[in-house]
Amino acid sequence: MILNDLPINHELRNKPLIEIGAEYQIKDSKMWNKVMPAFGIAKKTFNDLAPVWTTWDIWRVADEN
Repeated sequence: MILNDLPINHELRNKPLIEIGAEYQIKDSKMWNKVMPAFGIAKKTFNDLAPVWTTWDIWRVADEN
């Protein structure tokens, strides 16, 4: 499930990235990267991310490939 495409009030957009097993992909890349606990953004929700993260990256919930 792609977080970027969900409505702003969707439950998954409002849970910490680490809790939902979020992964991100830079738009020009083919590789998905898992959000790790050490990342400063790990405890943020998708809606908390700055535009620099959401404009150029695609985000998904890893368990729903």
